[in-house]
Amino acid sequence: MAFLDFDQFVNKIDQLEEANILMAALEFRVFTHLGKRNLTSRSFAKKAEIHQEGAEALLNALVSLGALKKTGNTFANTAESFRHFCEHSPQYKKGTVFLRKENRDEWSQLIDIIKNGRSELEDDDPEFREPFTYAMHERSRNFSKPLAEFITRKPVGKLVDLGGGPGSYAAEVLKQDKLARAVLIDRSASLKVAKKLLKKTAVAKRFDFVAGDLFKVSFGNEIDTVLYSNILHIYDESENLKLFKKIYKSLKPGGRFILVDLFLKNNRTEPLDAALFSLTMLLFTATGRTYTCEETKKLLKKTGFGKFKHCELGQGSSIIEAVKI
Repeated sequence: MAFLDFDQFVNKIDQLEEANILMAALEFRVFTHLGKRNLTSRSFAKKAEIHQEGAEALLNALVSLGALKKTGNTFANTAESFRHFCEHSPQYKKGTVFLRKENRDEWSQLIDIIKNGRSELEDDDPEFREPFTYAMHERSRNFSKPLAEFITRKPVGKLVDLGGGPGSYAAEVLKQDKLARAVLIDRSASLKVAKKLLKKTAVAKRFDFVAGDLFKVSFGNEIDTVLYSNILHIYDESENLKLFKKIYKSLKPGGRFILVDLFLKNNRTEPLDAALFSLTMLLFTATGRTYTCEETKKLLKKTGFGKFKHCELGQGSSIIEAVKI
């Protein structure tokens, strides 16, 4: 493991400057106001209703960071900034933009929460859940195909996707296994987004939807495959164990339970993404945390699962497959 030297330590902190500049760009809708045009700082300031001096400094800084282009005294989007961050682009990542802006305020509370413990969280907010679901769909493009390839190496049958948000992973599974069907169980606000996204796909007719709380709704029975993607880290051990028992009862003998998450190694410091995610869970959940593979397998064994298989997806994410025995 490489250790930070003094300069690296300070440079990490200084990245806050770059982060805040990019956050300001999102806050003032720089990429949307520019669109496909070249604007002076004066014209942009007028559109954004901000001070011209600040506008010019911000735009120049964004050029230095590689987020904008400058020709003479005019500024324009790059291909990437227009594609992902201009609201008029078909590929606009509205969920990701929302989540980054939302997280900025939450992370400012980190020092206080480390000192005094978790703050009390509000009940699930539909106004938050909808853009959050879009963000999860936008993130899924990095993992959906390799995850589906892992799952479809065996017949999938009836798939229940628990807390599956936009249904992006289940949709990719159904694309690869033409005989599979899926039931997506999540909050109403998430299912509203899922239905919009899935309506455009060829697999939409093979989906059913169940709205509700995972601890309260029925998962059904005689299920072949259950997908539990990025749910484990939301809850403590007792809560996960309660859901594992429901899942076990709902599966056929020999049915597969697929868990996807940021799993830690036993030293709890690797991989980096999973270690940092521990603090994310401290900020954003009432009881959640990141788990090691060994901890997770112990919980699964306690429920009656066995025949484990592990597969890495990348960026700290992994799959654990367990079988009802």
